[in-house]
Amino acid sequence: MIESLAHWIEGSGALVYALAPLFTLLVAILPIPAEIPALLNGMVFGPLWGTLITWLFALAGAQISFELARRFGRPLGDRLMPAGVLHRADRAVQSAGWPVLLTLRLLPTVAFTAVNWAAGLTMVSRWTFVWTTALGILPGAIVFTLTGTGLGPLLRGGPAESMGAWPWVAAAMLTVVLTAWLWRRRGRSDADTPSR
Repeated sequence: MIESLAHWIEGSGALVYALAPLFTLLVAILPIPAEIPALLNGMVFGPLWGTLITWLFALAGAQISFELARRFGRPLGDRLMPAGVLHRADRAVQSAGWPVLLTLRLLPTVAFTAVNWAAGLTMVSRWTFVWTTALGILPGAIVFTLTGTGLGPLLRGGPAESMGAWPWVAAAMLTVVLTAWLWRRRGRSDADTPSR
């Protein structure tokens, strides 16, 4: 499915420069796995431009979701939910601070769109949402776009093409390992820091 979608996008000529970013943007708003456009962007645009398109348009889509939830979801939630639910969520978000939001972005098991909409329902500041999203989605954007860059030649077949894919697959794996190591090291340093 991903290969045929990539072929269709590649065959769209100059329209590809509008279709791929638009698809990335829509996925950030709708409950569709965010990995799909990243893989496609890697297959179509390569590692550098693919990563940039994935990151920028996922960030834009996340902000649109946040703003829609803030503008329309918050008043609706206040009317439909039991009294005080959103205010308790606000207090929880304020006490947890930005580390929780950044952690949710870095965890691949947490749905990207769910965080976008849920953050908009709370009183988390726009700036905190923007920078934690920008930083938190970058490792995933790199990994999945590089995977797509390597996946393209593998799916298109041929030994020469397959050999050209391995550097991108290796780079994606190295990014995963490095991100996990840095995150673990940060967790250890936080645990060693005495609480005041």
